[in-house]
Amino acid sequence: MTIDRRSPPQIQRLIREIAVDTERVVFTHHARIRMRQRHISRGLVLDVLRYGRVSRVPEPNPRFGSLECRIERYSAGRQIAVIAALCDDNPEVLVITVIAA
Repeated sequence: MTIDRRSPPQIQRLIREIAVDTERVVFTHHARIRMRQRHISRGLVLDVLRYGRVSRVPEPNPRFGSLECRIERYSAGRQIAVIAALCDDNPEVLVITVIAA
């Protein structure tokens, strides 16, 4: 089944499974900058990916052939959101940006 045909709970389960292996989580340069600016550690992002919930309907990104998801979790005293992308032909999760509320 292709990524864009999966339901949000299926996407959430897939992201959690992938995030167990830290080597399968790739951070964009932009995400690393935002993490530094917002004082969010790599470990905290991994926590959100492993235990957070998909909070919005995942959106396809036709430019990159990916599906982008917003995963949220309340952790370390604040709400953290991670925008991550999945592709059918790539077994990794790409962290695009990180948001703190």
